[in-house]
Amino acid sequence: MAEIRSYKPQDRSALRQICCDTADAGRPSENFFPDREVLADLVTKYYTEYEPESSFVADNHGEVVGYITGCMDTQQFMRAMTWRIGPATFVKALFRGVLWHPQTVRLVRANLGLWLKGNDGGHETLRDYPAHLHVNIRDGFRGQKLGHRLVETFCELARKANVRGVHARVSAENTPACHFFGDLGFAEVHREPRCLSPDGSGRILYTIVYGKEL
Repeated sequence: MAEIRSYKPQDRSALRQICCDTADAGRPSENFFPDREVLADLVTKYYTEYEPESSFVADNHGEVVGYITGCMDTQQFMRAMTWRIGPATFVKALFRGVLWHPQTVRLVRANLGLWLKGNDGGHETLRDYPAHLHVNIRDGFRGQKLGHRLVETFCELARKANVRGVHARVSAENTPACHFFGDLGFAEVHREPRCLSPDGSGRILYTIVYGKEL
């Protein structure tokens, strides 16, 4: 059985690969975004470079097969994303041609209006559930309770830090992930629009924010 242990700097490459391999509800990130390096920076850089002590991996005989990244103070995360990681990633995307890639252009054109509207549930989430987490397991190692063990490990760390609650965001159409968080005692806090369905129907796809008191 895989061991749950603290994240180490040498785990960075494996963690980034798993992130991109599972980014689209367990499927590869290429389904919606053209550049793995840019996406991995956006999704993982804060946790591996600014708060690595809050991340853990599932280690199967020396191979990282899953991870949980997290933050004890989401407002701190948002500041780092706004002033440091976001601008640096934008420059990288610019030089790598991501911003004018047809896939990126279509994504932005379809969803810019929706994204500019924002959502009204953020304040409640940050007040009651200031910590947040992301958990991913490699294909072939799911169904072994590794995700449960990773979340429980993170939540125990948050309790010791006297954090009042933790939240996670899940695609509403990702039914297995919704059941996963429900089984762990998370409850739906609110829903927020994420993007328009790529099938051209105009249907809005939602993200469910799940919260758990600690």
